[in-house]
Amino acid sequence: MALEKLIQRIESDAENEANDIIEKARKEAEEIISEAKKKAKKEAKEIESRGEKEAARLREKMLASARRKAREMEIRAKEEVIQECIEKAKEKLKKLKGKKYEAAVKKFIEEGKKTLGDCVVVPSREQDKKIAEKMGIKVEGKVDSIGGVILKSKDGSREIDNTFESIMERKLGELRIAIANELFSDKEE
Repeated sequence: MALEKLIQRIESDAENEANDIIEKARKEAEEIISEAKKKAKKEAKEIESRGEKEAARLREKMLASARRKAREMEIRAKEEVIQECIEKAKEKLKKLKGKKYEAAVKKFIEEGKKTLGDCVVVPSREQDKKIAEKMGIKVEGKVDSIGGVILKSKDGSREIDNTFESIMERKLGELRIAIANELFSDKEE
């Protein structure tokens, strides 16, 4: 009987040890599963956070692009208005007559004489020819222009183009700024 007790005891010990091993393995498995769940939750939150950050970044990028496009459209529209104003100014200058026109041409000729001394006038209109002749200045040729004159030194080495188009071209930057300020500046009234 001692042998049976010994076998029972060995079986009991083996069973207890197997139960301990199983319990320990179960606890380890639960810990591994628990850790895996925690890690998965953490990774899911990180992925979600990255996704939210990426979505926010894309949203900001799209908003910035939309703002830029709107600004470009606004600039193009303002540019069209400025160009239209310049064209209307040219049309008004083309129609300028009488004393205002005569005063402008006299001023152009006087400014040219200060720079060139004795000079020759190339008129754009018949009226320019008469003005220059009244001022005692030689007239030659004709320039295709909406108004104003070209002045040349007697020897032909220097020239001042005081036609309306050339004056506008020289003053275009200032003219554009003045138009923009007049039309688009925020005025407090």
